[in-house]
Amino acid sequence: MNSTKILDGTIATADIASGGNDQVLTTSATGTVQWEAKSNLTSTVTQVVTSGNTIATHNNGTSSVNIIETNTEVAQATGNADADVTSTDARTIATYTSEDGTDTTINESVTSLSQNTTTGVITYNNEAGTNQTANVVAAETDNKLTVGANGGAYFAGPTTVAAGKVSGAGAALKIYGATVTRVNEGDYQVTFTTARADANYVIQLSILDCNGDCPGNTTANYDDPGITYYNQTTTGFRVNIGDSDNGTNQKDDIDLEFMFNVIDF
Repeated sequence: MNSTKILDGTIATADIASGGNDQVLTTSATGTVQWEAKSNLTSTVTQVVTSGNTIATHNNGTSSVNIIETNTEVAQATGNADADVTSTDARTIATYTSEDGTDTTINESVTSLSQNTTTGVITYNNEAGTNQTANVVAAETDNKLTVGANGGAYFAGPTTVAAGKVSGAGAALKIYGATVTRVNEGDYQVTFTTARADANYVIQLSILDCNGDCPGNTTANYDDPGITYYNQTTTGFRVNIGDSDNGTNQKDDIDLEFMFNVIDF
C-alpha cells in the first residue's frame, strides 16, 4: 500500500518502526526520511569572556549557557577627570553608558583667552595647556598706535572730528560731526556735535570757484572771493566769505558754496 492509500491521521507512533535508542526521525538534504542519533543534534557554546552583560541564554536541551557581551570602557585623558571638572579645569560634554549600565562622563579641557591690558598681548591657552600669543600693537618704533587703557590698540594722532560741504544758502550738502546755519550774507555758524577739549583745533576752509562773477555782484572785476574763520570756541566757529575786488575795495560779503575740515589731536 502506498502513501496515497493512507488516510490522514491514521498513522500512530506504534505504526512506525523504531530506529533504535536516542534516534530522531529527520530528513536529509535531499528530503529522504532517515533516523539520526540525537547526540548528533546537540550544540556546544564556549563563552570567551567571563564577565560582562548577559544579553541572551543558549539552551541545547540538556544545559544552558549565558551569552555575555564584553563591557567597553572609556578612559579619560589626563586633565579631564571628574575632579578636574569640579575644579573648573575641565567641563563635561557627554555621558557614556556602558553595556552593564555604568555611566562614564566625557570631559574636555577648558581653554582660556586673556589679554594683558598693559602690553595688549592676547594669550590663548589651548586644550593641551600650551599658550599661544598675539600682539595687538606692532613693535616698530615709528608705529603711531599705542596700547589703550583696556589693552586695545589706540590711535592718538590727528583725526578729522568734523567736516562738511555747505551750499551758499547754508544747507549742509554733506556733513559729519557738526551742524551749520547761515547767520547772514556771507557768514555761517558751524557747531560741533561734541564740544572739543580746547579751542586750538585746526580749521581748513575752501570755496567754490565762481568763474569771475561771484553771486550778488555783477561787476566783472569782482572775481576774487576769499574765505576766513572767526569766533573759534570749543563748541564751533564762524565762517566769512566775501570779495574785496583784488584787495582795492572794502570786502563785500557774498553767499558761496564752501567746504570745511576740522582736525584735532
